[in-house]
Amino acid sequence: MKKILYSITLAGCLAFTASCVDLTQEPQSFSTVDSYFKLLDQSSLEKFTTALYNDLWGGNYGFNCRMQSINVCADDVTFRAAKPDNRLGNFNNLSPDIMQNNADVSTTWDLFFKAINDANAVINKTVFPNDEKQLRKFREIVGEAYFVRGFSFLYLVRLFGDVPLVLNEDESDARMPRTSVAEVYDKAVVPSLQRAVEWLPATARKGNPATPTRWAAKLCLADAYMSMAGWPLKRTECYAKAAELTKDIIDNSGLKLTGKYAEIWKESNKNSTDEVMFALLHSVANKSASQYGKSYYPSDFSPNAGWADYYGNEAFYLNYPDDERKAWNYMTQWNTKKGLVQYKASADKLPAISKYYDYNDGAPGKSQLSNGMTCIYRYAEALLTYAEASTRATGNVNAQALAAIQAVQKRAGYASDKLTDTTEPAAFLKAVSDERGWEFFAEMKRWFELVRLEKVKEVKVAQWDNSLFKAQNHYYLPIPYQQIQLTGWSNNAGY
Repeated sequence: MKKILYSITLAGCLAFTASCVDLTQEPQSFSTVDSYFKLLDQSSLEKFTTALYNDLWGGNYGFNCRMQSINVCADDVTFRAAKPDNRLGNFNNLSPDIMQNNADVSTTWDLFFKAINDANAVINKTVFPNDEKQLRKFREIVGEAYFVRGFSFLYLVRLFGDVPLVLNEDESDARMPRTSVAEVYDKAVVPSLQRAVEWLPATARKGNPATPTRWAAKLCLADAYMSMAGWPLKRTECYAKAAELTKDIIDNSGLKLTGKYAEIWKESNKNSTDEVMFALLHSVANKSASQYGKSYYPSDFSPNAGWADYYGNEAFYLNYPDDERKAWNYMTQWNTKKGLVQYKASADKLPAISKYYDYNDGAPGKSQLSNGMTCIYRYAEALLTYAEASTRATGNVNAQALAAIQAVQKRAGYASDKLTDTTEPAAFLKAVSDERGWEFFAEMKRWFELVRLEKVKEVKVAQWDNSLFKAQNHYYLPIPYQQIQLTGWSNNAGY
């Protein structure tokens, strides 16, 4: 009998109650895969493929929630220290705990593998028609499954290191061995995304960022190559590949930066495809909400106190240039029961993250559930990735790289004399990294950049010396303990 790969004990999510967790969540299974022996018609294929994005969302437990929790390891977002036994403190201290953080790691593991197995079902069970026009349409849809599979493996291998290589849902076995990071990239991440690039259309199937395009697949593949060029593989030849892909996006996609940074994050604009290339689109009414409600409001906010799961890191905030992005991304004063307070005089003394406040469904901070968009890839990342990758690949700063970073800075409202104009490679790369941090603040990207460039110790100085990551010489999360008990694997060092 077929065994499921991922553990089904999502009951570990019950470990904390005042957060994004829904206490009615049921364990997941692969039953949806078994309900389709073959995908024969376009309607069924579209419905099954569309469901893959719900796998990533995971009932508001998945990408939208857990990636932000894990990103507390980075330096842009922090946690509420005043909350008793706050599990996010382990991430902040760079020492995840196999038991206290089990809800984070097991849910992440389970949902990404569910997405992989369901994507495998689309890839392996679709019966392609002979008609050329129909065949092209089927390939465009199945290309989404290749994208989801490559994307999911990319995140798993960055978060956990060696993971099982599952390319056929009928062969999924709970006791499959872990496969090396290099082999997962070479046999799953890169080939899946290359096929997605080949088969996906230039415009989104749904007409909004909820489904990926060829350009989104190219940016995801470039993201993978950037990771492969850094820690732990250090295949520096991959920088040239990332530069080639992102240059193609810049030159040929027709994408552009949204006129104003704040407009990206408005509920009324979330269906726009000018800049956003792939995102999870949330709707309270359609029961696919986000966590952008109480989680992001301060604990002393009035009239509706927030859960304050996340705040802005104060040092990062103070270093942030006074541009239009900063004004949108942070709330630094708010009403409390005692009146208006500045963040330094607030209960937690940290700036609040206001980036997603326009997504509220109702009064500010009233509900834990919200509308909105979890942006995963957008055109600004193509620009900044090209700027970095081309420079690292050649050792020189070219004119297009300069234009790329300046485009992001101009949109942010920089004065002309503040634009990056250096062609000295080290100074330019620092400027690009800084810009990435500010542009993608609280978008759950910062941790992966710090890891691939081995910069964690430079930005988390106070936490680094006593951290598990330093002691064990890696940056990986623990494999869920349920999976270890089931398989007998050795966990990542230190867990």
